[in-house]
Amino acid sequence: MDRGLGLLLAGLLGLLPPGHAFPDQLTVSPAALGPADQEVACTAHKVTPADPNTLSFSLLLGGRELEGAEALDLEVEEEESQEDEDMLFRVTGRWRLPPLGTPAPPALHCQATMRLPGLELSHRQAIPAHNPAGDQLSVALWTSSAVLGLLLLALPTYRLWKRCRHLAEDGAHPPASLRLLPRVSAWAGLRGTDQVGSSPS
Repeated sequence: MDRGLGLLLAGLLGLLPPGHAFPDQLTVSPAALGPADQEVACTAHKVTPADPNTLSFSLLLGGRELEGAEALDLEVEEEESQEDEDMLFRVTGRWRLPPLGTPAPPALHCQATMRLPGLELSHRQAIPAHNPAGDQLSVALWTSSAVLGLLLLALPTYRLWKRCRHLAEDGAHPPASLRLLPRVSAWAGLRGTDQVGSSPS
């Protein structure tokens, strides 16, 4: 089979010729982009070869390269491999970010691309943006829900307290039948006792 046709077929099947490795194993740092982050990194794991003419990185915004991003030097490290395996590498691309504005875009994407004669393969990994405005909205919604819950709890609590108060007031007064009787003072009772026990003069 012709080499060019073989590479094209390998590309369609997601395969690489012997001596090449490019699995879909990209990691990004930071995992979520915050307002204070000035650099991002993207690492392709267990790849070979690590030649920058073969393996390249791009930082994308909306499918296009991010304008103003400054690409830094690639970092290449050897991966741990078995004795019978080809030497594999861990390759990291880094960028210094331009101002992204407020609010920040929803996400950036790191793309790693391996180019061989007649074959090009790419893998992509998202770098989501940490949006403080969204966090503030979440906090506001949580606070509103908590206040609403307290109000809903306060209404039956107040009704229960009012009911208990009425019951306590009803228990503090004598029954209606006793309230209709005339009040007799203690002194009147004593005077009646003296009158019964004394003899007429």
